[in-house]
Amino acid sequence: MSETILVITSGSPQTSVVLSADQGPQGTPGNTGPTGPAGATGPIGPQGSTGPTGSTGSQGPTGPTGSTGPTGPTGDTGATGATGSTGATGSIGNTGPTGSTGPTGDTGSTGATGPTGPTGATGTTGSTGATGPTGSTGPTGLTGATGPTGPTGSTGSTGPTGPTGNTGVTGATGPTGPTGATGAASTVAGPTGATGATGPTGATGTTGLTGATGPTGPTGATGSTGLTGATGATGATGPTGNTGSTGPTGPTGATGSTGLTGATGPTGPTGATGPTGADASALPGILMLGGM
Repeated sequence: MSETILVITSGSPQTSVVLSADQGPQGTPGNTGPTGPAGATGPIGPQGSTGPTGSTGSQGPTGPTGSTGPTGPTGDTGATGATGSTGATGSIGNTGPTGSTGPTGDTGSTGATGPTGPTGATGTTGSTGATGPTGSTGPTGLTGATGPTGPTGSTGSTGPTGPTGNTGVTGATGPTGPTGATGAASTVAGPTGATGATGPTGATGTTGLTGATGPTGPTGATGSTGLTGATGATGATGPTGNTGSTGPTGPTGATGSTGLTGATGPTGPTGATGPTGADASALPGILMLGGM
């Protein structure tokens, strides 16, 4: 007799039961064993492909603007959906109130100065003013200092010698001394008699002619200039000449640079909140179910 074996294998916990045709009656089921530990989470399946974008519905009529509700807290940013086709352009809303005028921009720089117009014709010359009275004569300048004495002229040549004066009268001969006694004859000569007194000096001869005058010494230095006389009074001013004609106006300067842009006007009121979109957090679960 052949033996039939049936093997049953469970997934978790992993258990194998072997049944044989030769076994006796099955016993009472044992108590349920304790639940085994949870197995590790299996890997996430691949993300399914994104379904085709639905066609854009026709735009409904614009509802009346509700009163602005309080702004709710900002929700987490959902994943960016595929860009839908551009809807039809809505009708233009009413123009918001005009923002307040921005501050005046800075004044542009001054344009370049136009070229100078031609000089006007010269006015006629005014008549000459009357000559002022002659100023009084200034005081006479101080006498200049006497120049230094010129050098002494060279001595004139000596005049010719005057004629010799007349010889004075010969003085009277003094009396002859007494004759000495005749000495004994001696071989020695006796002393010479004393010389007679000199006669008086003859009269002085006439003075010789005066020598020629020496050359004139150099001129002394010029004395310092005397003080300047006081200035005469100014003559009366002549009448003003006629004003020349005005020159033509120069070309207009270049336009100044544009002033700074004014401050942005206040933001208009917030529009009504649109309807809430589908919860994007549910999409991954749906995609996961579709891929399993």
